Amino acid sequence: MHHDVTLMIVPTSDNQLRMIRGVIDYARDVPEFRIAKHAAIPYLPWSMTNQISSNGVIACAETDEQMSKLASLNVPVVNLTLHTDPSDIIPVVHSDNALIGKLAAEHLMSLGLRKFAFVGHFAWYHNRLRRDGFSEYLSTHDYPCHHIDLEFEAETTGDFSVRRIKRKALQEVLSSIPGPFGVMAAHDEFAFEVVEACNAIGRSVPFDVAIIGVNDYRLICETTMPALSSIAQNSERIGYLAAELVHGLMRGESRPHAPILVPPGQIVVRRSSEFLALDDTELVSVVTYIRNHCHHPITAEEIAEHFDMARKTLDKRFKAALGHTVSTELRMERIRIARRLLTTTNLRVIDVGIRSGFDSASGFVRAFRESTGMTPGQLRSGDPE
Repeated sequence: MHHDVTLMIVPTSDNQLRMIRGVIDYARDVPEFRIAKHAAIPYLPWSMTNQISSNGVIACAETDEQMSKLASLNVPVVNLTLHTDPSDIIPVVHSDNALIGKLAAEHLMSLGLRKFAFVGHFAWYHNRLRRDGFSEYLSTHDYPCHHIDLEFEAETTGDFSVRRIKRKALQEVLSSIPGPFGVMAAHDEFAFEVVEACNAIGRSVPFDVAIIGVNDYRLICETTMPALSSIAQNSERIGYLAAELVHGLMRGESRPHAPILVPPGQIVVRRSSEFLALDDTELVSVVTYIRNHCHHPITAEEIAEHFDMARKTLDKRFKAALGHTVSTELRMERIRIARRLLTTTNLRVIDVGIRSGFDSASGFVRAFRESTGMTPGQLRSGDPE
């Protein structure tokens, strides 16, 4: 028996396109699961919900109105966004937003920054989760964080949402924060607005303000000057799990009681955060050396010897500037490489470990679990349990 599903995921960004690819991958693996098409197109715009005749729906519903439309369909539905608070009626598959916030904090802290701000639209549930994950991780290191709640001058939602923020208000808040500082923006669109605001008030990016966004929407990231760093979501895995979930609901399986959360993908570092805010110029050279060579099986002792320093002296300078030892910096960089390889390649876990600079599979798995709270396999599968 075939089960047809309608996709209400209009591919207006890389993120949504990758979600659709994830659903396609599931359909390829499970032949009885089919994607309903509108003419040649494998998705349906919101204006045509009255034409849905499939057994289930996977959607990106951003507004209460869209959620109400989904609830009225009387077929199994899975939502792929958390703009609105989780619903008891419609299950959600989404990124682990708190973890996204933590990763952004780790990245900006690794630049040697000590002051931070989060920019988002706090009426959206997932923006609040990212804000809290960011701020809570910073608080564990006693770093303050400014919260900047963006307001919209105009907003048009639908198949292609367009929002214009109040730019003057953003400029005023950013002007009040002494630099240098790091900014996490909840979306790449907001990160672009932060860059524009910094340009308007005479703040240099990344030297006065280092910025990272979310989604790795390349059309935005690579056309912003300077190019935007961003955290990619594991969107294909989100799409795959959503297809698996809606297929189960079609067959009478029970609905999950909480959103299914998928660990994010890699941090794509571009010019907007490619900077080390360190007064110790020799330490800048050491950190740069680590980042360029950590995929080799070098040790902290060898790094100290390379720079003609005692290990204890190097650790003392690292702790003063970055809050951790040289061996911790080495492990953090290797874990970042491993995260990228796990989410962008099909390499075996043991090969990921070797290419990331670990000298054994057991050492890699242990370090990965200690750093991320999950095994490499769990990150790759999108299942942190």
